[in-house]
Amino acid sequence: ILRKNFGKYDETNIKSNKKYNLEGLPASGILRVATPGDYRPMACWEPRLQAYRGFDIELVRSLAAALGLGVTFCRTSWQRLETEARHAAFDLAVGGISRTQERVATLTVSAGYLATGKTILCRQGEEARFSDLAAINRADVRVVCNPGGTNEAFVRRFLPQADVRLFPENAAIPGEIAAGRGDVMLTETVEAAYYIRRYPGLMAPLLQRPFSRGEFCFLFGRDFAPAAGQVDRFLASFRQQGMLQRLTDQYLS
Repeated sequence: ILRKNFGKYDETNIKSNKKYNLEGLPASGILRVATPGDYRPMACWEPRLQAYRGFDIELVRSLAAALGLGVTFCRTSWQRLETEARHAAFDLAVGGISRTQERVATLTVSAGYLATGKTILCRQGEEARFSDLAAINRADVRVVCNPGGTNEAFVRRFLPQADVRLFPENAAIPGEIAAGRGDVMLTETVEAAYYIRRYPGLMAPLLQRPFSRGEFCFLFGRDFAPAAGQVDRFLASFRQQGMLQRLTDQYLS
């Protein structure tokens, strides 16, 4: 578990040479989709398959098909995500991205398509110890989260007294908690529900009482932002057609 800040992203390495048509779609016919790829069940790189899998991966493939585009995926990180969006390093970013007021005000994001909220994972048998934020905001509680995203921002704001530990690979944090190398993982209800089904030793005692409520969204790269209206219309149609419910049943039930 790391207890240090990570290096500043070198913005000089971000380039955008893509061209877009009058509808805001990439003239190449390929939608470039970025993801941190470490957030199950939304979007995660699966080495055995050598592919990204998850709710968001299937959803964005359906979106691209509806727009008449192919898809290529690239890796980003929670630390670089917003900088790369501003510098048009991708068209869309997916993978459990929270639709926050700050992002709505400063970036281009889609409509929300999946409800979620901040909660915790802990080891079985310690549920009573973590009854609310006040009980977690203690110097003897090791809180583990991934750096650079809304989880870290939440921890810094609401858990300033806790022993905060940053871990760079989000998908590995549940295993750190199960192994006793941390006490609490600050995460989203969607992720917490996923992992308590796969780690018998983990619990999510506040799953039905999240600390916050929000939604996941797509984040637009600067040059693809003019297509936001089209994307929102397709998301609305996917909801009406039952696609979002099907994905929920497949990945989250």
